[in-house]
Amino acid sequence: MNELLEEIKKTLEELKLGLTGALNMTDQMEVLSLSLQFNRVPGTWAAKAYYSKKNLAVWFADLIERNT
Repeated sequence: MNELLEEIKKTLEELKLGLTGALNMTDQMEVLSLSLQFNRVPGTWAAKAYYSKKNLAVWFADLIERNT
């Protein structure tokens, strides 16, 4: 669970920097952005998470519940 939470934090921080212009947008950041826009769990997160077919909103709510 800790690896997943670290991955989420790291990738979202990088995406924020990319969107503000502090970093160049990479292909990985672009894929993350599109996944968030289309309510899908990003692949890098899914690789470190439990298997689920839920959309991002439901998956994230479930993640918070599991973490607490």
